[in-house]
Amino acid sequence: MTIGSLFVQEEAARYNVHNNSIIHQYITRKTKASERDSKARRSLGNLYALYVLCQDYLNGNETGSTFTDLMGRMKSMPFGAKLQNHPLDNRLNDEVRRQYGVADDLLPVQPADLGDGRKARKISVALLSENGMNPKETAAYVVASIEKYIQIIDDNQTAYLNEIEIADSDKEIVDLVKQAFEYTSDARLFEIISFALLHLHYGQTDVTLVFNGVTKTEKLCLYRTGRTNANDGGIDFVLKPLGKFFQVTETLDFKKYFLDFDKINRFQLSFVIKTDLTSDEVRDQISSTAQKSLSPDLVQRYVGLFDDIYTLNELRCILDWVQKSHELIAQLKEIIINCFKLEYGLLD
Repeated sequence: MTIGSLFVQEEAARYNVHNNSIIHQYITRKTKASERDSKARRSLGNLYALYVLCQDYLNGNETGSTFTDLMGRMKSMPFGAKLQNHPLDNRLNDEVRRQYGVADDLLPVQPADLGDGRKARKISVALLSENGMNPKETAAYVVASIEKYIQIIDDNQTAYLNEIEIADSDKEIVDLVKQAFEYTSDARLFEIISFALLHLHYGQTDVTLVFNGVTKTEKLCLYRTGRTNANDGGIDFVLKPLGKFFQVTETLDFKKYFLDFDKINRFQLSFVIKTDLTSDEVRDQISSTAQKSLSPDLVQRYVGLFDDIYTLNELRCILDWVQKSHELIAQLKEIIINCFKLEYGLLD
């Protein structure tokens, strides 16, 4: 049993929560990213919504709280500053309904009437009481499990940040960067390292623009659009002034790529993919897989939307170039640290 499932099982035993209950299955699945090498993204919005609703119930507030109050408490939690109200509105309930096919009374977020017309929510007591469980104990289980989860991922992320901050030799820095290329590495770490390498790569190129007779020369500059879970329509990086969009991923499922194209009205996208395949092999595999369920014309239209494709092969080549220069390695380290702190809310 992994550490990720172990602490949840321990809390379930402590609070007499059944292993086959919906709430236990959900908490177990959502906390898989507590493992240091998990590929799962640490999506906190739905967990934090559960947390504050169960916290209300434990504190004797069974009538619920306003959106404003619940969101304020969610945003005050670690890494919660940028959260939006979607989990309280529909996202948490939609996920539970989709995963477990439950009746409406078992959906976690229930409407609440505070008598003043304000939008309010409360936890589903039916969900906490499933299979005869004590609802107070179940709520305490949810709160305790999420608190431990946050502590574990906080320790994990701080560990990597500390490692790269104290790394004082070029070799140490490069070795830490290479960890992101491992298939078991954290998805956010891979995105950060990919950005840092491509930022340096593109920063070496000058482009000349001519507009209305005015000539301007500037260096290419890659920008991150936000954090991993940002509501950015599937765009992770933007290359200025060319306006190229980038998406970072670890999957070769053609449906994921085609959906990304649809999100931005079938605009061209470049991809950074954690795979050892070449860019041509990636295109061929996506095309051949898509043709099994889509028409050739539609597949050709989507495949034509792929702009540049960077795989581990290109990223390793860029790193080989970077490690020849002490100055570039220092720049790489600085970019990684700053992105890392921004990603995990350490600059909030």
